[in-house]
Amino acid sequence: MKKYRYIAAGLLLFCLILYVLAHLAIPDHVTSRTATSVQNMPPAPYPDDFDRQLGQMHSMKVLRHTESAAHIPWQTTSEFPEIGSPLARKGGCLRMSNVGPFPANFLAFGSPSPQFFHYNLFTRIDVPLVREHPTTGQQIPGLAEAWAEHQGLLWFRLNPEARYSNGRPVRAGDFALGALLREQTGDSTCSNIIDELHVYEDSVLAIKLRRKSIEPYLIAAQALHPAEPGFYAEFGSDYQKRYQHRIPPTTGAYTVGKVQRGRLITLVRNDAWWAKNLAGFRHTCNADTIEHHFLTDEAQVWELFLRGALDVLQTRNIVAWQEKITYADSQIKQLRFTLNYPMPPYGIALNAQTLPDLNLRKGLMHSMDMQYAMQIIFRGEVERLPQFASGYARIQHTSSPYSYNPESARAYFHAAGYTHCGADGILMKEDGTRLSIRLAYTPSEKVSTLVALLSQSAKTCGAEIVPEPLPWQSCSNLVRQKQHHMLFWSTVAGNPLPNYRQCFHSSATGDDAPFNLHSHEIDLAIEYFESATTQDELNTAAATIEKLIYEQAVWLPGWMENRVNIATWPHVHFPQGAYSTYDLTESHTFWLSH
Repeated sequence: MKKYRYIAAGLLLFCLILYVLAHLAIPDHVTSRTATSVQNMPPAPYPDDFDRQLGQMHSMKVLRHTESAAHIPWQTTSEFPEIGSPLARKGGCLRMSNVGPFPANFLAFGSPSPQFFHYNLFTRIDVPLVREHPTTGQQIPGLAEAWAEHQGLLWFRLNPEARYSNGRPVRAGDFALGALLREQTGDSTCSNIIDELHVYEDSVLAIKLRRKSIEPYLIAAQALHPAEPGFYAEFGSDYQKRYQHRIPPTTGAYTVGKVQRGRLITLVRNDAWWAKNLAGFRHTCNADTIEHHFLTDEAQVWELFLRGALDVLQTRNIVAWQEKITYADSQIKQLRFTLNYPMPPYGIALNAQTLPDLNLRKGLMHSMDMQYAMQIIFRGEVERLPQFASGYARIQHTSSPYSYNPESARAYFHAAGYTHCGADGILMKEDGTRLSIRLAYTPSEKVSTLVALLSQSAKTCGAEIVPEPLPWQSCSNLVRQKQHHMLFWSTVAGNPLPNYRQCFHSSATGDDAPFNLHSHEIDLAIEYFESATTQDELNTAAATIEKLIYEQAVWLPGWMENRVNIATWPHVHFPQGAYSTYDLTESHTFWLSH
């Protein structure tokens, strides 16, 4: 019996070890916290061969200087309206739904697949070098407390109090490390914009843009991201696998707390956040925790909200709003506002590689009745997207989308060789090839209805559109392999200007490049746009790009979801005069009264 007790004890110990190792290797959850406070930590060392690695970068020139930066004509913005409300109070937990797919990893860069939660985890949390004030549009401090233009370079002086969520200081060399690591993962976002990066001491960096810009400081701040050397000390060729579940330190108020894989991600506020008492920050980031519940069934979201299991419901689905809110609890507060900032462009992307015939693409453009489909789905509550870059205050609308025209569609199809009509009304070539085009999409009630309506209108024009419903990851793989015909598509809009390069340039690859264009004219127009230094130059370049996109017939604009409806319970508060440049829940200006 004693022998068996030893065996049982050994098995129990073995199971305990396996349990611990499994949770260390793949952290499916992290202990829930209501708030976190990290003491200031000393800086971690850079890699031993850091300067050598920087010298070997081929995408941009990066240098660390030993001398100090002297005689720089520093400037800053010290007076501007506060962001948020002085009535805001710290504390509480905001529970909200997230309709995006659960992230496959928490990589800050170099992800092998698109990570939609990246926007919530990094874009809306990390503090950039400089920021644009949401109401005045003026440039205000971020990680940099001052800036200057001197000797052909843009200079930034870091706030000496700036720290990561792990307590370590933000140093100028961290931006060089960030550029280096991104290059090693094939991320060219930084090098496409920045030609040179100079590091002086721990607090000063200077850059040279590849092209002059109408908003040089904001463009630079969008491209440059620091990397904390202690966190990336084990960076190597296995980065994507080794770091996929590690939580990168942020420069903002929140970091990841509790994670329930596939279901929930909780953001936890850092009580020791370096910017919590600074102008422009002190009335923001008020909730102790923000729970993102990943719910794909909109009916379930409404049910949970109406039961009080969610604190806020934000939707652009006007139809669902009209049907549900009528029967809601009278305590529920309703807000409706129109956004005045770049919206994700929703529409149909055509692949010029698998659909190389321009006449065929133009015929497809005229065969899909987008306006009618929008009217049915949204009951006239949304606007048609005029062009790809609609929604930017700095870009004028200069073109209109293709209109539904069966006569024109058939004429273009005929020019493409589809001259015979089959028994079912679908056009064919002389060799019997049917005019059959696949349309890939990630199914939802709204998008599935859209595809069905577009298919019906196309059939009246002699074209067969074959719906291809796929999970978002499969759609992503299809785009990366350039195998799709057409795709219901949208992307996160760039800020402060549209990023035409990542979508339409000949060098564009990945999920933001479903068009696969190789147009020398468009490439030149994009380069002109990126080097524009006046509003007239910017408008001229944008108009040229939009005209060429139209002529290439690769983008059928859908709609602008710039009207947002928010329902909240009484304990959720927003500032008066909601910022039109922000989504209310993304601005982190809300607060809770319990």
